[in-house]
Amino acid sequence: MPKRLVPIQTTMRRFVCYRTTPPEGYRAAGVANPPADPQFEGVVFSDGTVCVRWLTDFRSHSVWQSWDDLERVHGHPEYGTEIVWVDD
Repeated sequence: MPKRLVPIQTTMRRFVCYRTTPPEGYRAAGVANPPADPQFEGVVFSDGTVCVRWLTDFRSHSVWQSWDDLERVHGHPEYGTEIVWVDD
């Protein structure tokens, strides 16, 4: 009998990412939004998979195996990255 995967959480959680201090020139190049506007939004699915929708001039989606993987690549504390969870 195949193993049954146990989900990390029981529901999906939505989030929005803001960045207050992206590198100089990022806004002019269209790769960052003003600090009051979200940079990307996304959802963490019940199995831990994460989908991100970029909201900058270069709109795209990316899918990550885990929150940790996403955070390692796009966490950027030096950009003033702030994650706001929409769902408790």
